[in-house]
Order: sequence, then C-alpha cells, then structure tokens
Amino acid sequence: MKFNFISKIIICASIPVLFSNCEKFLDRDPLSEAAEKNFWKTENDALVGLNAVYTALPGERDFWRDCQSDNSVMTNAWGEGGLGYISMGNHNAATAYVQEEWRYDDIRKCLYYLQQLSKMSFTQDVKNRLEAEARFILALRYFRMVQHYGNIPLIKDEPINLDESALPRTDKNLVLDYALENVVYAIDHLPEHYTGANLGRINKGAAYMLKANIYLHQASIKQYHEGAADPQLWKQAYEAASEVLKMGYGLVDDYAEVFKQANNLNTTEVILARQYVEDKITHMLPVLASPAGTGITGNGWASFCPTRELVDSYLCTDGKDIRSSNLYDPAKPWENRDKRLKKTFMLPGEPVLRPNGKYAAYQPHPAYNMGEKINSEGGGITGYMYLKFNEPEYVKTDAGFANWPIYRYAETLLIIAESLNEFKPGDLQIKTMIDQIRKRAGLPLLSNSDLSDQAVMRKLIREERRHEFVAEHKRYFDILRWKIAEDVLNKNAEGINSNQNDLIGDWTKPRFLAQNRKFEKSKHYLWPVPQSSIDKNKNLLPQNPGW
Repeated sequence: MKFNFISKIIICASIPVLFSNCEKFLDRDPLSEAAEKNFWKTENDALVGLNAVYTALPGERDFWRDCQSDNSVMTNAWGEGGLGYISMGNHNAATAYVQEEWRYDDIRKCLYYLQQLSKMSFTQDVKNRLEAEARFILALRYFRMVQHYGNIPLIKDEPINLDESALPRTDKNLVLDYALENVVYAIDHLPEHYTGANLGRINKGAAYMLKANIYLHQASIKQYHEGAADPQLWKQAYEAASEVLKMGYGLVDDYAEVFKQANNLNTTEVILARQYVEDKITHMLPVLASPAGTGITGNGWASFCPTRELVDSYLCTDGKDIRSSNLYDPAKPWENRDKRLKKTFMLPGEPVLRPNGKYAAYQPHPAYNMGEKINSEGGGITGYMYLKFNEPEYVKTDAGFANWPIYRYAETLLIIAESLNEFKPGDLQIKTMIDQIRKRAGLPLLSNSDLSDQAVMRKLIREERRHEFVAEHKRYFDILRWKIAEDVLNKNAEGINSNQNDLIGDWTKPRFLAQNRKFEKSKHYLWPVPQSSIDKNKNLLPQNPGW
C-alpha cells in the first residue's frame, strides 16, 4: 500500500504529544514499507513515529461506551445500531462496536514501531524511554482485548497481519503475562513526571496503574467467576497502586475542575490522559452531551443520557440513600446530596445556560414543550443530561478539547481500598483511602464499624467507583469482573417521572421507559470474536460460549 508520509511527519512533529492527526502514519503496510530509506534515522524520527502509536490510546469514544453499562443510554440512530445492540443484548459477531475493539491494527503499529526502533542508534536512555512508552500501549491494548474477548491471538515480535497469519487464540492468562512483561519494562524505563513539551506523555505512574488494573482484573475473575480467591493477586494490585502514592499526585478540590478544558495540563489528579488541543485535535463531547436549546449555542444533540437509576443512586449528605435518608426531599431532590451529582449531570429544574446568555431551569418533561423535551429531536430519552466533559459556555460545541483521563489519582485510592479489603479486611488504610474521595464529595467519613464489615466495605467501594468514574468507561468492566451483570444489566433503563404532576424526586411513581435491556449470563460476559476475522482465519474458532 502506497503512503506519502512526509506531510504526516510534519504534522506529528509540529504537535508533539497530540496524536489524532498522526493517525495514518503507521497505517501503512509495515512489511511493504520496511525498506524505505528516508525515515527511522534520527531521534526525532523515533519520536514522531511514537506519536503516531499514541493514537492507540483510549479517547473520547469511551464516553459513549459507558452506555454499555447501567449508567447511560445512547439515543441517536447510529448509537442504537451499535452500543444500543450491546446494552439491549442484541449484538452479535458482526456488530460494529464489537468489531471496533478487536484492535490488532494497534498491536501491529506497536510491534512495527518497536521493530524499527531496535534498528536505530541514538542516546540509549532516550531510546529505552520511547520503547517503554510503546510497550505500555501494547500492553494496554492486549489487556483491553482480553477484557472483551477472553482468549485472543498473541503476537509478540513480528508486526504480522493477523488475518493472514492463521494464528489461533492464546489462553488469556498467557496474554496478560505478556502484557505484564511489557508493563514491567515500562516501569523500569519511564520517568515519574515530565515537563515542558513532554507533558502528557506516558509516565511511570501510568505504568503502575496499568499493572494494578491487570492484577485487579485477574483477582476479580479468580474470586467471582472461578470461585477460587487468590489473596496474592489482590496484594499485587495493591502494591502496584501503592507505588503511585509516592509520586506527588493528589485530588483536586473541585471534582468538576478535573474535566475542564482549561485544566488539560494543570491538575495534580490526572496521571495519564488522551491529549486534545483547541482547534487542532478535538472531540464532539459537548454537543453530544447537551440537549437542544441549552448552552450558548443551543445546538445540542442529546446523544447520551444518564439513567434514572444512576441519578437516584447518589447518596444524601448523611451517607444514606434517598429511600432511607431524612434529608431527602422529593420536591427538592438535588439538595443535600453527594456533591458529584450536580457537577456530573444536568438535572430537571436546575438552572442551565441558554443561548441568550442567561440561566433558566432545565425542563425536559414534554409538558413544558421546551427544546430539551424528552423524546424529541435533540431532547434525549431520560430527562437527564451530562455536565461532565460538557462546558455549556463553549461556542464550538462540536470541537471540544477537554482531555480524556485514562488514569486518575482517585482510581489509585480506590484500587488500594478495594484490593486491601479483599486480602486484608479491616485495615485502617482502607478508610484513609476512601475518606479522601468522600470528603471531596461532601459525604460523611467512614466509621470503624463500617471498616469492620468486609461486605459493607465492598458495597461502599463499588458505589464510590461508580459515582467517581461516571462516563469514564470503567463501570462496564467493573460490572463484568464483579460478575453482577446478570443483575444490574437485566433492568430496563428509565428516566424522569412520566406524570408531570408527580414530584420530580418521587421514586415511587411511574417513569419514562428509555430502553429495554437484556443480559444473558451464559454468553454476554464475553463478546464474540468478530465474524469478519473468523471468515479470514478459521483458527480463531471455536467462537466464545453462546455465540
């Protein structure tokens, strides 16, 4: 395949850590391009090539993948035809989003880059660091495919074409062993922090977070799926996350500020993020997260809607849920609640910026006949919308540039708490970790009696993970690894109360139905291997159970 990559080199070099414009740089056929003589010569060539590999990092599309969980619903037609199929249990081996996660093009990019880098001569420390960054991405992509598909083909060295290789699938644990080998290399050769033009690059903290997540996944599968709890795996997750505690990260006082465009490179909380830049590398999250008639432009699409169950799950400031707290008022349901509630969602009755520059109540019920009315074009289907990753005052709603956090310090704290609760329940450090999260949310700190009950702590930690990482595509993987999907994903997604005369916060009244959902535990814990790949490589058979 011919590819004129000189112009791509110029783009990549001019935007050092901003990778979307470099997308095609390594899309060339590696084998046919390997003989090119005008590249892979200098340290700068190696950096530009690596920037192209960075396009394999997860990005803003993970916002709408939260619709695979019980957190959100996707409303537009192309979403319903992809993520909607998954959340409704109607997906198959030909579903577009199922095929999208089969990322062997990214594996090939990483291996091709490592192959070329090995032939180059420049400062060894720099070379080791660039290799470490590429190996981190390689490990992350293998890990994510294991999460979706289980056993997958393992390609270690040559950047071969999977469809042409006839490779069979490899046991998932061997794939994760290989991923961990790459993560260990990354830990050994990456700096803790960067400065200047290198801000935003993969660092040692990110590598430890990936290591912790892999062990967290393995420990969960052993305990909840296989019934063979392994304290050592939980301990390894704990130890990896604990290394990040030493690196100077911390929680930002205001939860909402973590996700603002102005703070892309100015927060102590974000360990690693996919990078975006105004007018150069952007995403559409503001327009997708806004309903019509809101924001300074009024041009929202209302493509992603939080579910009623998610909104109702936020605790009151006494630490109790809305069904048991004396602080909960169905007429004023957003008061006396977890601070993250108002910072994450656009809520009925709450003031929202309008195109005239003034604030007016958000009124999604059809009875009000506002632009944001439910079940209308641009109106959403639950009556709730997102403020997280959405800045209503921003004019270019289809060109947002808030960075996409891959790892945050908040996750470090909650991994430590979860893993410690499993292999050393009752340890005081569990309380220390969770209290930092709860303090920012305006919730009461934990009591010693909470700490003494492992089951209570397990439930509480899971609630904190859900509310802390809404729309960051962690909930779906948590649901799967905890083996609770047959319970939480078999419930229909609902919205606001359907009768306008009912109190907006009266959780006993009938609601709008947003989506019928189904999860079959015999098959849906793994996705099917894409049919297009099986058609080219029969050694990928047998298909995953139930498919």
